[in-house]
Amino acid sequence: MKTILTLLILISSVLTARAVAEPLVNLGHTEPCDSILVSFRMKVPTPETMPEDARGVGLVIYDAGKTPFEAETLMDEPNHEHAISVAFDIHNPQPTDLEPDDKGRVMGWFDAFGNWYDRPQREISVHADNRERLNVLSPVEYRTGEWTRVLVQIDYILGGAHISVRLDETTVIDQDLWDLKPIAPTAVLDVLGSGLEVEDLTILQADKIETPMPDPVRMTVFDKALLQNAARLKNAMQFEGLPEQTGRVIATLTLDEPEMGYDHWDKKGTIGIRVPTGETGENGEVIMERFEVFRFITPFRRGWTWHMDVTDLLPLFADEREFDAHIGTYMKGWLVSFTLDFYPGEPDRTPIQVVNLWTGDAEIGNPDKPTSAFYTPVSMPVPEGATSARVRMTVTGHGMYPNSKNAGEFMPIWRTLTIRTDDPTGDVLEGDYIAKSARDHLWKTDVYLNPCRPQGGTWKFDRSGWAPGDKVEPWCVDTQPEFVFGKELIVEYTLDEYLNEGRGETWAPHHWTDAQLVFYK
Repeated sequence: MKTILTLLILISSVLTARAVAEPLVNLGHTEPCDSILVSFRMKVPTPETMPEDARGVGLVIYDAGKTPFEAETLMDEPNHEHAISVAFDIHNPQPTDLEPDDKGRVMGWFDAFGNWYDRPQREISVHADNRERLNVLSPVEYRTGEWTRVLVQIDYILGGAHISVRLDETTVIDQDLWDLKPIAPTAVLDVLGSGLEVEDLTILQADKIETPMPDPVRMTVFDKALLQNAARLKNAMQFEGLPEQTGRVIATLTLDEPEMGYDHWDKKGTIGIRVPTGETGENGEVIMERFEVFRFITPFRRGWTWHMDVTDLLPLFADEREFDAHIGTYMKGWLVSFTLDFYPGEPDRTPIQVVNLWTGDAEIGNPDKPTSAFYTPVSMPVPEGATSARVRMTVTGHGMYPNSKNAGEFMPIWRTLTIRTDDPTGDVLEGDYIAKSARDHLWKTDVYLNPCRPQGGTWKFDRSGWAPGDKVEPWCVDTQPEFVFGKELIVEYTLDEYLNEGRGETWAPHHWTDAQLVFYK
């Protein structure tokens, strides 16, 4: 049984002026913990009463045994080694363009900072190991002038940690972060600016690790390989020495600066793996099928590192495989590094087969090329032993004015995915659990909060499913737990109606698509 260490000391000092007061520091622990729960209260003035110098509240949970911590470095961006931090922001830097737009807003199109859409200034960011990992617009208004209880839960899992943040009774962050290791926690709480108050900082729970997290087996696919002139990097990998049982696979992509400097523009990027189909061509060559492993869009003029859970693709990582990487740039290019970390352990569920559904560019808004001709329904035999299934849809919209509605980069659109089966055998009442439909809005509104910032160019504008300087996470739809399989599984995908009245005037708007069906046992 885990040893539960609970602090009995409750710090109730209220700090209102950080310029002269010390931060709240909670007693720490000497051993790494795999579950940490921290609580505190904060009072943030309303926007109408906010002092000009008020910036926000920061919580740092750090490993005192590994990294000396200086409280004065807590804010503005609480990035620290061997630490997880949560920051509550209440102020966005003004853009430098001083000319107001037609709505009286002072925000420049190409400015590196600023909140172009004038959204509420109540962001919550999570920082880990000296880098911002996540930033969200809080659905809860905490700038009320009243006390708000904050709970931060960190549960270390295979390959990383699950982070949960609650404001009173509402969960505002509930997400996995990868490539993190447990720490022996000490909590520090501070504010930046006047008019803010915090109190009652407490580590409510810290469960000491009994079994250390296993180290992964790392396969390096590309190591600072120069990619430019829209070339395609290739590398054959032999999957040897992997764990006897793999519980999770984490992909890590890093874009670094080449000698000629950072590339200026946001360009489409992809990393894929080629798998033999079992068929041969006319000349006896082995026919290969490509599966996308990692999609990304390059930043404007800077580098970054991203992580993605690709455990669903585990059946593809076997024998000898060829990987490829491509970025659609003819300018300076990038240094590309890509690794796969195979963590020993038991997976949540075991993927047994991965099938491509649709790959390529689907033109949208053209009656002569309806999307239904691209996204034709796919019927696949259900493999023996399958107990559940998932569709992974990776779709990004591209193209712009003079296409109608600025499609497809700057046009939102609704879409529907349906997973169904043929008539199953067994006792199924009136078609229950035979189909699962899900709706999704292909539109990303948190682009301006991308941790990869500031950038040049138009990096902060809402887009159709992607952001400059970011990975593209698949939209995943699972069968219900009670789903009854027949012999075939049918997948259908449709877009809501859209007509491009600017056809032929510029590049056709399209949805860049890679979708897979994953079966599990």
